[in-house]
Amino acid sequence: MGFAGELTTIGLSEVFQNVAFNRLTGVLTVTERGRRAAVYLDDGMIHAFRPDADRTLDYVVIAERHHVAPSQAVRDAAKRRRRRTLKEGLRNVKGFDEVRYDAAVAASVKEEVIQLFGWRNASFVFEEARPRDGTFDKEQLDCDIAIDPQTVAMEAARRVDEWETIAHQVDTDRDIFLPMEVTLPDDATPIVREIVAKLDGTRDLSQIIEEVSYGRFEVLRVVATLSEQGIVVRATPEQLRELAHEAEEKREIHRAVRFLESALQMDGSNLEVREELVLLYERAGRRTEAANEYKRLGRAQEESGDLDSALESYGRAAALVPYEADALERIVNIHDARGDKGAFMRAGLRLAEALSTQALLEEALEVYRRLLEQDGNSVVLRESIAATYIKLHESGKAAKELLQLAQSAWQQQKFDRALHYYRNVLAVDRDCDEAALRIEEIERGRAQMRRRASRRRIVIMLATLAFGLTFWQGSREWFAQAALHRAAHVTFNGLPRRNVDDSMVDAATLYADVHREHPFTFAGALAEETVRDLLLSEMERLRETVEEDPDETERLVRRLSSVRWPAGVKRLWADSRDLMLETIAARRLAIETEE
Repeated sequence: MGFAGELTTIGLSEVFQNVAFNRLTGVLTVTERGRRAAVYLDDGMIHAFRPDADRTLDYVVIAERHHVAPSQAVRDAAKRRRRRTLKEGLRNVKGFDEVRYDAAVAASVKEEVIQLFGWRNASFVFEEARPRDGTFDKEQLDCDIAIDPQTVAMEAARRVDEWETIAHQVDTDRDIFLPMEVTLPDDATPIVREIVAKLDGTRDLSQIIEEVSYGRFEVLRVVATLSEQGIVVRATPEQLRELAHEAEEKREIHRAVRFLESALQMDGSNLEVREELVLLYERAGRRTEAANEYKRLGRAQEESGDLDSALESYGRAAALVPYEADALERIVNIHDARGDKGAFMRAGLRLAEALSTQALLEEALEVYRRLLEQDGNSVVLRESIAATYIKLHESGKAAKELLQLAQSAWQQQKFDRALHYYRNVLAVDRDCDEAALRIEEIERGRAQMRRRASRRRIVIMLATLAFGLTFWQGSREWFAQAALHRAAHVTFNGLPRRNVDDSMVDAATLYADVHREHPFTFAGALAEETVRDLLLSEMERLRETVEEDPDETERLVRRLSSVRWPAGVKRLWADSRDLMLETIAARRLAIETEE
């Protein structure tokens, strides 16, 4: 059983009054333009609320806002709760106020139900039955909420009456107010003092509503009253900008940032404020926020036609946050529109790399194909496309790209590069006969080239050795000839001034030294022959003088013994010396006999 209707015909207050009067149990569903909310009523009392699918009740925020337990304890309990409710997790926390938590959840549910009274063109359906498990949050059901629908309806009616007054002072929740230099009255309530303390220009009303525990309507009502009394005033972007400059002069960078954020929230088209804000973001070390602002700034500059400034802004965003794909894409589009091919290619490669790093491989492929339309011969692009296909496990397409690269390298006779590509083709497609055939041809050709190179190295080495030996032997011959000339010069110019015997010995010594110091040379051989001739000539002369003076002959023989005879003359000298000594001995015996 149940009933349904349109809220334009039957007001939501009447629906609640009917349910409460008859103490019905069931679910009231309200629908308006695609959004839907549900209220669970038990025995005529509100027990739970399910908001629209786009929203959920944040019980952690509710607990922190109403100070039911220390904030850190609330967050820790939220992490550990798993299938348990937050309330179950907080029961073991020291200082947990369960009564306050139940009241806070009930107040939040009441606030949500009151919002339904603003759905003017809505329809409703009430189904009289208990909801199935899981329809409503167990968190609310555990709090044992029991809200009188008529109280909710009366509160909603009161707000409707007061809303017109509020609307004269407050436009939206995004309004930002600043306190005037007016002293609050002594009887100001805690809610008034708390809200005035938060109206400092760094947050709008929606943020204040999130921070306090009084609910949206109460906050707006208090602000409207304060605005009507002249205690607070709606801020202007210029005022917030001046406050930001004052905070920056005091080096309160984060506070200055909040002022400029508020100013930009009120006037998003002001590029000067956005430029100042992005610089403060960088000074504060907030790189992500700075990059986002640079992108917004670049988009505004691009729309105004200032493409150079837009490129600078997008480039700064990409520098602050590595692999910032959005900014890089804008840079690519601007260069493409300008027809700057070089810059377009560089920016496109950076964009594709950023997309690949973020595992957006399909998007990266689209960028590579777009670049390939500009430069179809780019090896780097085709390699990148092949690598991307491999990451996507599309072996056939990767092999096709690699095969094109290999064929191009083969035609250009860049065989090392072709071999590299053909091997990569086989790595992804083992059945490619062309790759296997080409690899075999290249490796066979490289083996032949290695053999030819080896033969060339041997020939060059032998030629170098022959040249070196020739040069070395020529040098030796030159030095030997010089020594021989010096010996001849001394022999024929210096020695004849002395007696013949001493001159002969000295000449033999000189030529013997030439042969010993320069062996295996033509001059050395000639010196040896000269020594041989000198020895034979001298021995012949000594045979003539032995008859007259054997003692002098023996002295000359012993003098000749001091000569270091060449190896080829030593035997001749030994035989000649022995024969001469025998001759000298015989001559002496003959002389003694005669006497």
